[in-house]
Amino acid sequence: MTLSTLEAKKQLLSIPGDTILETIENLGISQTELGERLGKNKGKMSKLINGKTSITNETARKLEMVLGIEASFWLNLEQAYQQEILELEKLEFLEECKSWIKRFPLSFLKRHKYLPDTRDKIKLSEALLKFYSVASPKQWKDIYCEESISFKIELKNTSTPESISTWLRLGELSVQKNNLKDFDKRSINKRIGEFLNICYDPSDEWQNDLKQLCAELGIALCLIPSVPKAPIYGAARWLNNKSTPVIQLTDRNKDYNSFWFSFFHELAHILKHKKNEVFLEGLEDIEQNQDKEREADEFASKYLGIPFGELLDISNFKTFDSLKQKRKIGELSDKLNLNQSIIVSQLQREKLIPYNDFEMNQLKLKVEFNN
Repeated sequence: MTLSTLEAKKQLLSIPGDTILETIENLGISQTELGERLGKNKGKMSKLINGKTSITNETARKLEMVLGIEASFWLNLEQAYQQEILELEKLEFLEECKSWIKRFPLSFLKRHKYLPDTRDKIKLSEALLKFYSVASPKQWKDIYCEESISFKIELKNTSTPESISTWLRLGELSVQKNNLKDFDKRSINKRIGEFLNICYDPSDEWQNDLKQLCAELGIALCLIPSVPKAPIYGAARWLNNKSTPVIQLTDRNKDYNSFWFSFFHELAHILKHKKNEVFLEGLEDIEQNQDKEREADEFASKYLGIPFGELLDISNFKTFDSLKQKRKIGELSDKLNLNQSIIVSQLQREKLIPYNDFEMNQLKLKVEFNN
């Protein structure tokens, strides 16, 4: 809605006092006489006629006695007027929000049905506020960019807080849909092997298998597609008054090895660190506890790390001898209970084979979320 349309709606606004004046004119009663009959002085009558005071139950009852029109009519008239005032105030407020929405990933949110598919900035502003469950842009800024009780890491030093907060908010909304059993740290430690089995031999539904296993162990696993301009790989935090541990991962870079390393990294934060902490992986502009990050990396490497000597042994075969390389990768995969995709990615990360090796890349799995 444009500003001119908003002004037009203001001009068309009719206050209950207009109806009162029209009624007494038809009855041949002056405003002063009406005031006497209602028991209101000149000042109070002026406020009533000009919409400065509302028609209360008492005033509606008196208007019925004096003008012969039922009290319910006056109360309904007042209610309709207040509804119009509310709508106008809402439109004025949303007009002021239009500049706020510019840096958010609107196209992404529209594509995933979180915002209406429209160019109307008024509608988009309202939908974005509801998406974040905040009363105004100030509350969004207070929560995500300032020191907040509900969100422990300030994004004000990042270049794209709008995109990062969008990805994080999608995780929060996803958690609301989860049915989880009680969190039990001891059960998780006993069942680590089940995570590794999913990683080693993934079914066509491996992402759902992983979600289900996490839910059985009391962890909400949120697989949220990569949001444009949100350079983040994962997050670990506790939501719902610190009762729900949440691991949130992205499909950024689509790499199977990165996905699983991030999973075990965030799992370490849930198992080893405090509930009131928030851990975000991949945001260089945010200073985080390096000791805890190192501990999480070591935890992930414990399950996914491959001895450098084993990798070097594979790389010793020349590129043209790709069949032997593949055979050695298969043997190492079975020996370590690790998917071949992870072995290839680590070979490339250590620069033992090139990233553009077509034959080796055929062994890699692509991670992409559909939700």
